[in-house]
Amino acid sequence: MRKLILALFMITGFTAATFAQGDSVVVKKTGSWGLNFANVGLSNWAAGGENSIALGTVFNTKIERTHGQNRWVNQFDFALGGAKVGDQGFRKTDDNIILLSKYSHTIDDNWSYAISGIFRTQLLEGLKFTPAPTPTDPGAETSQKISNFMAPGYLTINLGIEYDPSEVFTLSISPAAGKFTFVSDDELSAAGAFGVEPGEKARAEFGSNVLAVLDLPIMDNISFKSTLNFFSAYNTFGNVDTNWETLLVMKVNKWFNATFGTQLIYDDDILIPQADGAAPKRAIQFKHVLNFGVNFSLFTTED
Repeated sequence: MRKLILALFMITGFTAATFAQGDSVVVKKTGSWGLNFANVGLSNWAAGGENSIALGTVFNTKIERTHGQNRWVNQFDFALGGAKVGDQGFRKTDDNIILLSKYSHTIDDNWSYAISGIFRTQLLEGLKFTPAPTPTDPGAETSQKISNFMAPGYLTINLGIEYDPSEVFTLSISPAAGKFTFVSDDELSAAGAFGVEPGEKARAEFGSNVLAVLDLPIMDNISFKSTLNFFSAYNTFGNVDTNWETLLVMKVNKWFNATFGTQLIYDDDILIPQADGAAPKRAIQFKHVLNFGVNFSLFTTED
């Protein structure tokens, strides 16, 4: 772990020194914040249903520095959402923290050397709720903690080449890639969650990584982004961890928009609890999030 931190400081120092040379540095900064709200209220409603409130927030910021053949991108994405249905308390529906830093050096019009680091985790505890009715409370439930902040946390470091033929498509191929899984929660660590050995707090894998990004403007006020990531460790080569995220953004005007996002995950090291009580097994994880709300452009600058 100390060697990893030292390597990250060396990479950051080298990148900063590269951009300190010369005087033609172009810096572009963008940032936005969104807020989503939904409410259903019922009174003497013959068709049935329950009152509900849903809240969500999304924050994104990105800084790009370009200096000749060198490009350094830093990005932070955060999303958090929850919902209350009927007499239930608020329950988490969305929770993401993503940090990305990438340095690339252009070889020709389409190809670059690149090194990147991507960190992912969540902010709040994740719970799984299971019905546990009693004679006095038919709607009673039990909860089980299945995730937490830094449980899991994922850090991938990729070294390779990048193919960038257009403004809408990028393909990164990294034959030297490290994937680090962290489980800092004592209870989840003891259970061997997310592929770590029981009682351990971290797991390191070395392998190859492929990342394809499509960022496509479909028409005025409508855009689509797809990020597809494959990682395979060399000691279990052929077992491919997959993370595929898509986001469709539809802007009504400069303030209001609608977004529809999906995420598909398959990780060979993660066993998913089964609803019927059967033994946990490997399975595809899938999530979709549909949001309507307001979006504020915090800043867009270039100098």
